[in-house]
Amino acid sequence: MCLIRDSSERRKNPCCVVRWLPILLILAMLVWSYHVFVYQICIKRVEGLVTMGIMLLFYHLLLFMFLWTWFQCICVAPAKIPDQWRISAEDVDRLERSEGVEAAARILSNASRNLPIASCTSDGIVRYCKTCWIIKPDRAHHCRSCHVCVLKMDHHCPWVVNCVHFHNFKYFILFLFYAELYCFFLFCTMIFDTYLVCGFDFTYLKREHSWSLLQYVVCIIFNIFTLAMYTVSVFNVSRNRTTMESSYAPHFFVGGKNNHGFDLGCCGNFGELFGDKWYLWPFPIFSSRGDGLSFPLAIDRLKDQRKDDTPNRAQIVKDNMTRLLGIHHGTFDYE
Repeated sequence: MCLIRDSSERRKNPCCVVRWLPILLILAMLVWSYHVFVYQICIKRVEGLVTMGIMLLFYHLLLFMFLWTWFQCICVAPAKIPDQWRISAEDVDRLERSEGVEAAARILSNASRNLPIASCTSDGIVRYCKTCWIIKPDRAHHCRSCHVCVLKMDHHCPWVVNCVHFHNFKYFILFLFYAELYCFFLFCTMIFDTYLVCGFDFTYLKREHSWSLLQYVVCIIFNIFTLAMYTVSVFNVSRNRTTMESSYAPHFFVGGKNNHGFDLGCCGNFGELFGDKWYLWPFPIFSSRGDGLSFPLAIDRLKDQRKDDTPNRAQIVKDNMTRLLGIHHGTFDYE
């Protein structure tokens, strides 16, 4: 399920120029690159119509995919977390009046007894949001820019003026992929343009076409920037980690602090993001597995974290609350 932002779900923060500067910068670079490729290179320099047609076709295909994935990243808003995750008014009042970890753990364990939760805080209690007053699903975090709790939050990205989250995570990876392809293709055609102008005589280029040198520098900078972002993001996907989980390893009721708790292996991790329909992988169409509320766990990796079988603090608190209240958390799909 993907939710497209409508007028009733617009963000609360004001629309200011600073917030939209990254978007305006990308639009300005697209206009500049379109002028360079279509007019300066294809129309003015390329003589063969067949060569020009192939170059224009490939360029506009990349441009279309880049804009499509970018648009999806911007427009797919974080999904609303279901009401069963909301903390009741009575429990909210008890939490505000509670003193100590044990009291809060008892209230939260009772409130989350039927929810599929595997992660916890470093104190071993159920994670919850004091702003939205909900039990946080695994991998969910509160975004101070969007003013909501976001499922599988990666980070709030200024280049899409939106959170990268469960429902647009695939789109963001594709956006970076097509952005890098677009920049690399433009750079290659600019090298070809240099050959057409001066046959790689850089002394002549520096003397007669200093503006072209500036264009090369800008193109190289954007190539390096997009390649770095794409490489880091793909590495995180291969380990099934979000950007936040790479910086702050999650804690689990079983296994304690572990940044491999969701790592299903490289193929399994990419399969979870891109889904089982291979023909949808290149397109910004939702195909990820799951619902964003619970995730398969790497049970073997979590068990290996505690080879000595010594219970961690989270496990002790959970077991105490379970025995005290007779509560059993919902089962998880570990496969």
